[in-house]
Amino acid sequence: MSTATENTVPAEELDITSMQLGIDRLEFSLHRRDEVRAMAQTLAEQAQRGLMLLTADLEPAIFDQTAFLNAISTLARQRRDAYFRILILDSRRVLQQGHRLIEMSRRLSPTIEFRRPPPDYHYTGNTYLLCDDMGYFSRPMSSRYESTASFNNPGVVGKLKKNFMEL
Repeated sequence: MSTATENTVPAEELDITSMQLGIDRLEFSLHRRDEVRAMAQTLAEQAQRGLMLLTADLEPAIFDQTAFLNAISTLARQRRDAYFRILILDSRRVLQQGHRLIEMSRRLSPTIEFRRPPPDYHYTGNTYLLCDDMGYFSRPMSSRYESTASFNNPGVVGKLKKNFMEL
C-alpha cells in the first residue's frame, strides 16, 4: 500500500520534532534510518492513546532505542487505557538476541501486545507505525528506510489500521 504523493516534502527540510500530532497535515518523506528513528520516537512521545506497529522483526535500530522505549513506558504509566499492539512476522531473532521492548512488555502487560499474523499472510515487506488514529509512518520495503509520514492523516491511518486489524 503506497501512500506517497507528488506533494511529499523530504523530512530533511523539516524539523520533525516540532510537528504536532493531530495538527500538522503535511505529508513528508523519510529516507534515512535516523529520520525513521526520530519519527518513531516523536510519534511515541506524542501518543495519547496508543500505537500499532507492523514489523518483520522489531528492528532494534528503530524500536530498541532508549527514547522510543521511554515514550512507550511513560504512556503506559500515565494512561491505564493506553495500548501498544505489535504484529511481528519473525520473532525468532528477537527472542534469540533480546529486545528491551519484550522485557518492557513483561512489566507493562496488558499494555503491550505481541501477535503474529496468520501463516497464510503474504508479507509484502511493508512496515508501519500508527499513532492515535492520526499519525503514521509507512515503509513499503522493510529492507529500506524510504518512508512516507504524517502527523495528521486519518485517511491513510484508517486504511493501514483496517489492514492491521484484518491481520
